[in-house]
Amino acid sequence: MPDIFEKIASRTQDYAKDIYDFACALIKVESCSGNESGVARLVEHKMQQLGFDDVTVDRMGNVRGSVGTGQTLICADGHMDIVGAGDESQWTRPPFSGEQDDKYLYGRGASDMKAAIAAMVYAGKVVQDLQLTYNFTYMMCATVQEEPCEGLAWEYLIEKEGLYPDFVIIAEPSDDLISLAQKGRMEFKISVTGKSAHASAPHMGNNAIYSMAKIVSDIESLNDNLDVEDEDLGKGTLVVSQIISGAPSRSSVADYCEISIDRRLTWGESPQYALEQIQQLPSVIDAQATVEIYTFEEPSYTGLVPQKECTFPAWKIEKDHFLTRSTVQAYEQLFKTSPTLTTWPFSTNGVAIMGKHNIPVIGYGPGVLAACHVPNEYVNKEQVLRAAMMY
Repeated sequence: MPDIFEKIASRTQDYAKDIYDFACALIKVESCSGNESGVARLVEHKMQQLGFDDVTVDRMGNVRGSVGTGQTLICADGHMDIVGAGDESQWTRPPFSGEQDDKYLYGRGASDMKAAIAAMVYAGKVVQDLQLTYNFTYMMCATVQEEPCEGLAWEYLIEKEGLYPDFVIIAEPSDDLISLAQKGRMEFKISVTGKSAHASAPHMGNNAIYSMAKIVSDIESLNDNLDVEDEDLGKGTLVVSQIISGAPSRSSVADYCEISIDRRLTWGESPQYALEQIQQLPSVIDAQATVEIYTFEEPSYTGLVPQKECTFPAWKIEKDHFLTRSTVQAYEQLFKTSPTLTTWPFSTNGVAIMGKHNIPVIGYGPGVLAACHVPNEYVNKEQVLRAAMMY
């Protein structure tokens, strides 16, 4: 009689074609943030079709499906939204073709992260088939609006829906590695007001662009000299990502300028700490600049309009945590080799789950970062199947 890990591997293999086909069906439906309804319906219908014990769609549009009724609640998370296709002339296949061959699935969302959603769904089916739910509940969560505001859906699930899992598997692309941490993030803007004048007499005005140029220079210097460093995540970063200016005409001195900043936060840096760093820059003080954190207020596909300050704390799970140990053990038993532990350079829904609410998180998912948000996105089929086995 094969052990439970062999049963899981064998039963998952039985569903390989179904998993790939379902992933391709999801890829074929365009689902940019705020437009996830088509994918949500497919996920909801598939879980109902597979006989999940409970399938729910909440007011925000997140889709949850569970098997089992045990007290220990294990959740797997994958977001349904994608980034846009961009310039389609750069794709060798149509971005929403959902094509596949012997090795790969292709299309926008293949890696980030519709193949993972398919793996999560069929993991629930395997758990149910093998009657593994005698003391726990497995729940897959297909969430909305992660791309523009990671953690938003899970803040809603935890704070409004009262969902408190014992731990969560984040199924973002990890290239078959196990991720134990990610940097945090925040978005803020700096605005400067000047005084307009005729461009022939600039001394009569106060050029807001010149004031901002000094601030940008100070920010570049600050990025090069950040002093908080974590052994796993390294240092944070600052990037000036946008600049806007205003003047009465092209022959006038600019009387307004603003910049947007993406600030990555390493372990040990809080949003307040990062904000105060900027507020205390001499150029910011001299220009009497205003520093504000952005607020996200874009409606979900259901029409629900959230309000979320754009601060996203870092999270990190220890190597000796029970969740890390059990994930490593599952990998070793399934694949007969030891996994590699890593950290994610990008941000995930873990910022709300563990970063804000201290619910343990582990990261493992099919796909590679190099295939995400680029033309000709793809995911390796073998990684998709291994992910389903792990979940």
